[in-house]
Amino acid sequence: MSNDIYCYYVYAYLRSDGTPYYIGKGCNNRAYKKHRHISIPKDRIKIVFLETNLSNVGACALERRYIEWYGRKDLGTGILRNMTDGGEGVEGHIHSQKTKDRIRDSRKDQSPPNKGKTTSSEHRAKLSAANKGKSPPNKGRPLSPEHRAKLSAANKGKKHTIETRIKMSSIRIKIFATRA
Repeated sequence: MSNDIYCYYVYAYLRSDGTPYYIGKGCNNRAYKKHRHISIPKDRIKIVFLETNLSNVGACALERRYIEWYGRKDLGTGILRNMTDGGEGVEGHIHSQKTKDRIRDSRKDQSPPNKGKTTSSEHRAKLSAANKGKSPPNKGRPLSPEHRAKLSAANKGKKHTIETRIKMSSIRIKIFATRA
C-alpha cells in the first residue's frame, strides 16, 4: 500500500469578492499547476484548501459535493467555471460507449492531409531552393565571445539544484568513460 493514500485534498480558486470560481481535487502541488480552461489566481492567498489528508475516493466525493453545492455556470446552476461535475478520479472524464462510437464514426473519413501522397518534383524543387544555404543555427560553429559573455552574465549568481548537479556530473563521467 502506498504512503500517499491520504495525500489528496479539495481546493478552491477564489474571486476578489471571496466567492469560488473553481473547485478541484488534487495531490501534491496540483492546485498550483496550469489547468486547461481555468486560470490560476496570481495571488496564492486566493487558493483555499477546503479539505486535506483525504483518500482519492473521499476527495472525489467531496469535490462532487462542493461543485453541486455552488453549481456550474455552463449549466446555469451556479457560479463555478468547472466543466464537469467533478470526482473523475485519476483517469479523468470517461466517455460512454455511445459517445465513443459517435466520435469514431465522425473520424472515419478523416486522415492526415498528406497521407499516401507523394510530394511533386516541382514542389520539392521549390523547397530545396528555399532552404539552399540555410543551416541550423550554430551547427558546427562555436559561440562568439560576445554571445558567451551574454550567456555568462545572464547565469551569474544562479545555482543549480543538487539533483541537477548530480545529473551533470554523471553525464561528464559517461563522456570521459567513452573517451578512454
